[in-house]
Amino acid sequence: MGFPSPATDYTEERPNLNTICRISPTSQLYEKDGDIYVIDRAVRPSRGDEFIYELYGQCGIGKMQGKALITSDGETIEGPVLDDLMMLGTVTFTIVTHYEDHRPII
Repeated sequence: MGFPSPATDYTEERPNLNTICRISPTSQLYEKDGDIYVIDRAVRPSRGDEFIYELYGQCGIGKMQGKALITSDGETIEGPVLDDLMMLGTVTFTIVTHYEDHRPII
């Protein structure tokens, strides 16, 4: 009959992006410039957290620093304009594209 293998206690699950990025029912994906941002609509951003926002129909990535919004382009938005800002979700993970094909097209 034998005895059970001691290796059965050390089995691991295969890596999965859903578990690595902690995808939840309130998560969404946002793509910009080839990079993919995992955002969570249920997480309120803290000071310095990146978040996706919509302002006048345009979406962008920014951080709140005090009472000003710093965009990913380095632009500062402050004052009454922020009343029209709608936060879509806090960035929880960023998947950055590293592959670029520099081979010539024949």
